[in-house]
Amino acid sequence: MKRTLILSALVLLTLIVVACAPAPTPAPAATLLDLKGRALKVGSDTTYPPFELVNDKKEVVGFDVEMVNEICKRVNCKATFVTADFSTIFTAVASKQYDMGASGATITDDRKKIITFSDPYIVNTQSVLVRSDESRIKGKDDLANTAYIVGVQNGTSNEIVARKLVKDEARQLKLYDTFDLAVAALKNKTVDAVVIDTFAAFGYMDDPDNKGAFKLAGDQFSAGEFFGMFFPPDSTDLINSFNAGLKAMVKDGTLTKLCEKWWPEPKERPDCTFKGLPQMSQ
Repeated sequence: MKRTLILSALVLLTLIVVACAPAPTPAPAATLLDLKGRALKVGSDTTYPPFELVNDKKEVVGFDVEMVNEICKRVNCKATFVTADFSTIFTAVASKQYDMGASGATITDDRKKIITFSDPYIVNTQSVLVRSDESRIKGKDDLANTAYIVGVQNGTSNEIVARKLVKDEARQLKLYDTFDLAVAALKNKTVDAVVIDTFAAFGYMDDPDNKGAFKLAGDQFSAGEFFGMFFPPDSTDLINSFNAGLKAMVKDGTLTKLCEKWWPEPKERPDCTFKGLPQMSQ
């Protein structure tokens, strides 16, 4: 009887101690955000300021570069940018010559057939860039005049748009491997206009070497286009990690600060609030 009472008392005391003890801390959940220091080779057309360009120290810099590097800080990876030919960059990423691409690339259905895009990170528009003394071309509709030669970078969404704007492709359209060559041709009067993404147009206009050389003809157009990073189609962990990192940068304001850094003039900026991105409305 006495032993029974002692045993009952011990059981009761154990129950009281367990009930009062703090709950154990749960183990951290597995996450796709940790890429475990993975080294990433990033393909990029580095002639596209301010998204990516090579500075005087031969370093690849720009908005895309800082965005990718910031995401890597958050998801534990190390990015190395490599200059790539834009006309073949999507097939190069699809065949895993690069782990990913970041190159001011417009998200299109045709490109989605071979690579997978991240969530969008910029709402894009296009413009017609002309010389500052140009008085004949007042907007995109004027490019239908067969008297005008239009420069554009090969393999871009701008090329697709330019083909629709001109009346005689064979006579009017002049393709270049990079946009800096197209802009140089405009400056040298080899072409009369360049169809280009608006924010890249401002990048060229803000270049000290081009001061006062160019202007935009008419309004921006092709609203509803988005830029995205892109990956081989079977890179689920990488894509999910970069999407999570991108969304976190938008929410905490880091992407806005990068946007304002690379487009210092408010009138020239994309929407640095990023409220127009589809994933931000989810």
